[in-house]
Amino acid sequence: MKNSKKINRGRRFELNAIPFLVGLVLGSAFLLFMVLCMVFGIYGYFQVTGRILPGVTVSGTKLSHLTSTEAAILLQRQWNLEQELLITDGIHQQSISPQDIGLSVDPIRSANSAYGIGRSGNFFKDMAALFSLYLNNRQAPLVVEQDLQAARSGLEALSVEMSLPPVDATIKVQGTDLITVPGTFGYTINIDDTLELMDVDPTAVLVSGMLQVKLMPVLPRITELSPALEDGKRLINTPIEIHAYDPIKDETITWTVPRETVATWLTVETTDSGPVFRFDDTSVASYLEHKNQELTPDRWINSSVYAQEIVEKIESGKPLNININHKATNYVVQTGDTLLKIGWNQGIPFWMILDANPGLDPDALVTGQDLTIPSKDDLIPYPIVEAKRVEISISKQRLWVYENGELISKHVISTGMDRSPTQPGVFQIQTHELNAYASVWDLTMPHFLGIYEAWPGFMNGIHGLPTLSNGRRLWANVLGSPASYGCIIMELDAAEWLYRWAEQGVIVEIQP
Repeated sequence: MKNSKKINRGRRFELNAIPFLVGLVLGSAFLLFMVLCMVFGIYGYFQVTGRILPGVTVSGTKLSHLTSTEAAILLQRQWNLEQELLITDGIHQQSISPQDIGLSVDPIRSANSAYGIGRSGNFFKDMAALFSLYLNNRQAPLVVEQDLQAARSGLEALSVEMSLPPVDATIKVQGTDLITVPGTFGYTINIDDTLELMDVDPTAVLVSGMLQVKLMPVLPRITELSPALEDGKRLINTPIEIHAYDPIKDETITWTVPRETVATWLTVETTDSGPVFRFDDTSVASYLEHKNQELTPDRWINSSVYAQEIVEKIESGKPLNININHKATNYVVQTGDTLLKIGWNQGIPFWMILDANPGLDPDALVTGQDLTIPSKDDLIPYPIVEAKRVEISISKQRLWVYENGELISKHVISTGMDRSPTQPGVFQIQTHELNAYASVWDLTMPHFLGIYEAWPGFMNGIHGLPTLSNGRRLWANVLGSPASYGCIIMELDAAEWLYRWAEQGVIVEIQP
């Protein structure tokens, strides 16, 4: 009886366990079904919506749940519009856009590569990939494009800012000493080597955000200074003698420029062949201005004209001959003065004084009145022939010809009569006319040398014995006495000789 009870209890236990097991199985099956539904739902979501699977990145840019178009836009903005690339040469650094050196991301291809992850076309593989991406992120490749021509152009532009130019050896002037300054090396971007570095892995350059450019040394062009140094010493040590000629006074002032002053004129100009010494005309002009203080108040050296001329003559080895100029002066009218008398005494034709004093009434001069007397330089408008000079004396009725300071010829002449006098002053040979004609007096004047305008448009000069239109020759028998209408009259042979000897620019001084 006891055994029968034990068996019944065991059967009741077994009968009670069956519903539990059935429920467990059904619950597990339902749970599995729900999981499968969820997995299929997620898979279907990504497949139907065309979105990139979760956990997919491109070089740190998260693209999960984005469409290919959205991913491309994001990549374009982050990598092509916002990304900066630090360029450094180890000394300087500069931030630029990667596109400035030919680097850019292809956002469409990069987005498509991200979209392709987990989409093999095999359901089971894709399901496995989906599960895997939830556990571990996966990188899609960043598709980088490189334009080598743009890269070269960009590096060339950077080399302008990131290069240190070499310094050529040169020479400095300190007092009368010449100091040599050695050249120094420079550097610039080695474009070919840098392009080769970029070409190895342009993506790594872009992703790292930095490019270390390669440098190469640049040698100075000039290292040898010996020839220039010797030339500079020669210029400082060679005496510079200036001859300043006053054509009005027929006086030459000569002086030697001290070495210390010459050194201040020197400048060093850098050329492709090395330093070259030049004379600075500004410094020379300043020196001439200082020399003007040694002249009388009415005389001066035109520094703006002669500074450049002195520089050119020094550099070409020509004699340093310049002219002394004369300023306009003032004259106070004296009792009994007339404009003709003032012009006679001042050595200036009266009409020039009239022009220099606008509003002046020549017939109503007032004692004590101030007049401006034009510069005597106005009477010598052409370059001066310093080696030749003609002197005329009205009182002695003589003409002397000088060459290189030596008297080479003298002649008896006739100057203007009292009612048409010859104007004293310092003039210049201005014109040559083989046979000039004066219609006022019906005179033909052979070998005419014009020297000054007695009034505007009417030139007085030196010429041979004149003839009337009827062939009659005048004044042959009165040479030695005033006889002309203002010109200087000579024998025919003498006038012809002087006509050929005296070129334009020869000074003619007429003394009272």
